Amino acid sequence: MKKIVFTLLAVALVCQPADAQFLKKLFKKKAKTEKKASVKIDGIDDDAQTAMIDIATLADHTNNRNAFMGIPLGIKGDRFEKQLLEKGFTERKPEGKQTAKSYIYDGEVFGTHSTVTLAVSDQTDRVYAVDVSDETVYNSEKDVKARFQQVKKELQAVYGKGYVDNQGEAYTIQTRLGTVNLHYERGSLTNSYSLGFALDDAKAYKMAYSEMEEKEYETAPRTIETGLAAACNHTDLVGLGVRLLQNRTVKGAQTMLGGYDYTIGKVTAKAVPATFKMDNYQATASLARKKQAITAITLTATDDMEAVCKDLKTYGFISDDQKTWRQGKMTAVVATDKEGRIVLTLR
Repeated sequence: MKKIVFTLLAVALVCQPADAQFLKKLFKKKAKTEKKASVKIDGIDDDAQTAMIDIATLADHTNNRNAFMGIPLGIKGDRFEKQLLEKGFTERKPEGKQTAKSYIYDGEVFGTHSTVTLAVSDQTDRVYAVDVSDETVYNSEKDVKARFQQVKKELQAVYGKGYVDNQGEAYTIQTRLGTVNLHYERGSLTNSYSLGFALDDAKAYKMAYSEMEEKEYETAPRTIETGLAAACNHTDLVGLGVRLLQNRTVKGAQTMLGGYDYTIGKVTAKAVPATFKMDNYQATASLARKKQAITAITLTATDDMEAVCKDLKTYGFISDDQKTWRQGKMTAVVATDKEGRIVLTLR
């Protein structure tokens, strides 16, 4: 989504899940150096917009917004900029002639000098997303993972618990007000790594979605009721399952499940159990074993069937009936249990 684009490292045998990357795609839109269309009057009062008020305290969240450093998204770009500058950020002066504002700033975020880029609607001039890129170039995966864990804790403290995404290279927090996506990647021609995170406001993103030209490559906005987006009901089940299949050892599976924030249960001679809970979302993993080898993986979750099938397709699986999927030597079967939960079995 970025003007300063993160091109994620390709993962062996699979493609990256599309849903985890929707925020990045926002910044792949045309640069804000083109002349903008006339701004529409939308009836939104900037003075009334609030930053992340506890959803339990309000009946109507129309003016309640996801926020960056206490600044509510969904307000006009110039107003957002003013508050950002008051926090010590400086505007990055663009090179060459421009016909429209670029909304790029420099400043410190979570202890590191960063570049902050605003995604601003051409039609309404409202900020619908924010991208933050560390200016530090990390020389090893160990270094970038250490920074990743630090930022993850900082984001959790502000936005709450999320889930490991993109086969471990991302972390997504999806609240009723918006989405945050933390990610890192390796340079295409070097062994150095970069890191950043992006966040949107669900209501502002829904408004801006209408002006996006290539909607088939974008994640559709969530349903909004009384100012709140639908609760998170999908995680990277497929990515986790594929990684477990590629490893196939009991020790490796335990490490991987722990990395996905699953709690390991009592391991028996026949199975490795684990659980994950995030607000109302729940998932269990049951890994069949033969001695120290994993023979099959069953993931059961309060997930979304369409989203899981979409991820299977994105990861390179193909299917004739949307139930049995194959990719190389891997087979995945998707079904529902008596409680309506998704059951994903991989061998």
